Amino acid sequence: MRNTRSEIITKSVALFNTRGFFKVTIKEIADAMGISPGNLTYHFKKKENLLEAIQTQLLKDTEGIMVPADQEITLAHFQEMFEKFFLVQQTYRFYFIEIIYLLQEYPEITKAYRDKTSSRFTNARKLVDYYIMTGRLKTEAQAGDYDDMVHSLWMVNTFWTLGTVLAGNYGDGRFASPINSLWKMLAPYLTEKGLEEYKALQPEQ
Repeated sequence: MRNTRSEIITKSVALFNTRGFFKVTIKEIADAMGISPGNLTYHFKKKENLLEAIQTQLLKDTEGIMVPADQEITLAHFQEMFEKFFLVQQTYRFYFIEIIYLLQEYPEITKAYRDKTSSRFTNARKLVDYYIMTGRLKTEAQAGDYDDMVHSLWMVNTFWTLGTVLAGNYGDGRFASPINSLWKMLAPYLTEKGLEEYKALQPEQ
């Protein structure tokens, strides 16, 4: 049985990724799906309703990315976590490229993303504290240092795609992923144990 609502979301994300959220009309989405605009608006009355549904799906896709509770946590989890976040960003590329405009235009909708981001900072700090406790990260030199680092890591990862678009190097293989840059930011804080674990994660040359 056809799930029209789900198909609308999938097709809309593809169109928004190609042309941008604000340029694509409801009619164009309906035409691309081969349905009437009335059929589409039966499921999503306005574009902001569609955006809200996409954001809900986006946030759902990020659930479970943070610290797992049923396994030993190593630095491999740091890499896996950011790779998964970046994959979500590539899937919903338009959202992260146009996020400032979306925040301004739809503050009530995007509040959910801000709230989720706030909880991620809390969870990320718990991960940092775990790495300190297990001897992978150095003890914090000054109170707040690691909070600043967590915010910096988040900013680089979240705005990587937007940054490459602005710099004109989107699609350049050298900037395909922020992972190397994220590791370079974390490396100065690693202990000898952390560095050994980090080196073991790097592909053989």
